[in-house]
Amino acid sequence: MWYRNENGSDLKPSVIDKTTSKKFVYVRKDFALIEATEDIPAHWQWMETKIPVDDWEIYEKTIDHDTALDDVYSALTELAEMIVG
Repeated sequence: MWYRNENGSDLKPSVIDKTTSKKFVYVRKDFALIEATEDIPAHWQWMETKIPVDDWEIYEKTIDHDTALDDVYSALTELAEMIVG
């Protein structure tokens, strides 16, 4: 489950955070830098999910698998374009 989070700093947080918690690995996406206003300083906002540390290895393998499939699909598309045209 993804939820919205933000910080109070203009320093962008890491995409994968294994150090903040001993129980969870935080995975972040969809970063947006929120400009400063009179009341609030510039800061980052993002979507975040927590993966239990015990499940992290499985999640990481899934991410790697998805990336590999994306590479295969890109190569197949390129090959099909070469054959057709």
